[in-house]
Amino acid sequence: MRSRIFSITILCLFAVLTWQPDAWAGLPEGAIVYIECATPAGTSRGSGVLVNHEGFVLTARHVLGGKPNEQIPETTKCKGSIGVADENATRAMIVQPITVSVDAALLQFSDTREYEFMPVCKLENWMIRRNIFVAGFPGKTESGAPSFREGVLSTVRRNSKGVLETDGQTIAGMSGGPVFSNNLKGLVGIVLGAQFTQEGTVSYFGILPIEQQYIDAFSLTPSEEPCFHHELTTEFGPFDGNNAINLHVKVTDAACFLSSVGGLFNNEGDLVEVKPVNGEYWLTGANKQGGSIRVSARCIWYD
Repeated sequence: MRSRIFSITILCLFAVLTWQPDAWAGLPEGAIVYIECATPAGTSRGSGVLVNHEGFVLTARHVLGGKPNEQIPETTKCKGSIGVADENATRAMIVQPITVSVDAALLQFSDTREYEFMPVCKLENWMIRRNIFVAGFPGKTESGAPSFREGVLSTVRRNSKGVLETDGQTIAGMSGGPVFSNNLKGLVGIVLGAQFTQEGTVSYFGILPIEQQYIDAFSLTPSEEPCFHHELTTEFGPFDGNNAINLHVKVTDAACFLSSVGGLFNNEGDLVEVKPVNGEYWLTGANKQGGSIRVSARCIWYD
């Protein structure tokens, strides 16, 4: 009898964890959505990603049974669950009346609350060969957990359908899922599927990159921190304070700041700082009495 009660308790605890909306709070999994849609052609399953605190979910249009520039039928009904592929945890979603010329659509959870979501970084040419993570719910998943696969942006040249080539391996069920930057800080695209050769082999995996037109159309939130970056520290000194030093780093390419300052500050007017001048970072300051000052400047690139 005690064993039976223990088993029931475990089952109830699992149900609570499954339904707990904040189980993935603060993690990338907390933005990944399992989606089921009842369409005129039958049931369609895929993935999506939360892109707004009001519960808006970006996904591939074909997950809703539609095509680019095609209105979604009013009879299409969708539901979804966050962080887990579980039909028992799904909640109703509303198809948003937004039509674009690419394989993308927007849904919204019908229940009102504050949602964890993923900010976006639009595609830039320098992102080529950067590492990414594609994510979603494989159709044959047994655990119900989202799957992550690492790849690179093989190119930044879109084809005629707006699709980018990548080697991030996706399978059925992951369509519409997020494409994360390698630091998992931002959304750089969504999964669209794979392109096959006549022999049936995969020629490439396709994603839809985030671009300004989609940020505008779907009211996406740009990330406040770079999705890709590397760091560089450069030391200057002794610094005489009489001549500004150009760091030759554009404000649009990186964030630069003082990382260390040392030496002799023997006047209250002595000062060193890194500041933008005409779109580039410069090391400037004042050295009133000529004491030796050493400065290190640190830049974090957005690539």
